[in-house]
Amino acid sequence: ATREPRPAQPQAAPAPPQAAPTQTARPQPAEAQPTPQQQQAAARVIPAQPQAQPARPAPAPSLPGDQLVPLTQMRRAIANNMAQAWTAPHAHAVMPVDVTELMKYREKVRHEFAEREGFDLSPAAFIAKAVVEAVRQVPQVNASWTDQGLILHREINLGYAVALGEDGLIVPVIGDADGRSIAGLMRAIRDVVDRAKARRLTLDDLTGGTFTLNNTGPLGTVVSSPIVPPGQAAIMSSESIQKTLTVSADDAIAIRQMMNIVIGFDHRVVDGSTAARFLQAVRDWLQNAAPAVPVY
Repeated sequence: ATREPRPAQPQAAPAPPQAAPTQTARPQPAEAQPTPQQQQAAARVIPAQPQAQPARPAPAPSLPGDQLVPLTQMRRAIANNMAQAWTAPHAHAVMPVDVTELMKYREKVRHEFAEREGFDLSPAAFIAKAVVEAVRQVPQVNASWTDQGLILHREINLGYAVALGEDGLIVPVIGDADGRSIAGLMRAIRDVVDRAKARRLTLDDLTGGTFTLNNTGPLGTVVSSPIVPPGQAAIMSSESIQKTLTVSADDAIAIRQMMNIVIGFDHRVVDGSTAARFLQAVRDWLQNAAPAVPVY
């Protein structure tokens, strides 16, 4: 006998989906507005600058007939010193000087000086004396930079740049420059120049400089850009003396002997106003004091 099929059991209806619990949004506090002081401080912030990548040296062209000149020891030393010197931020300033009266005074005393010393009295001696007197007035240029602070040198040891033609440049040091007369500075200049050209300088002659004078006038330059030697704060160039048509304060036209003086300085140590004060001190001494200063 066949069984009767059982009636299907009723299925429970699925539970209605539960609503996700909702969170009441909290009001966000209003963003605080910067104060005027904060706005001024933000305006002074300098945005970070991308770091400059070191420039790669340009490849040297190879052309027919080229000749390789090996580096001398002096040329390699000059290259190393100049590369080190340019790690300091350089700046320059120029000032004209009327040396008409100074040159008249030199002409007056040079013959007696030559008879007594056996060599000529160069304008370089007066310029060196002016530099020494200006350093006394503006001692900030007689300094050195260090990460711990500035070193102000009590001694004034004057480096004097000597050109050696195509062989290069060397800077012997005249020690105790502030203790020398014009005649004493002239003797020292002649001594270091003669020994430099004869290649008879010692290591002691090249160390201890605190300020450098670069007398480019004999080369005929009008304006140059001297590079500060490593370890110093400034250097001054004295340019060629030339007769120039000038207009005086009372509008008179005259021919005067003029010379430019140029200071190169490490801007970490010396500011522009300090450099200008130094040039003014050099100028004033050459224009006013020099014709009255005894040679000895």
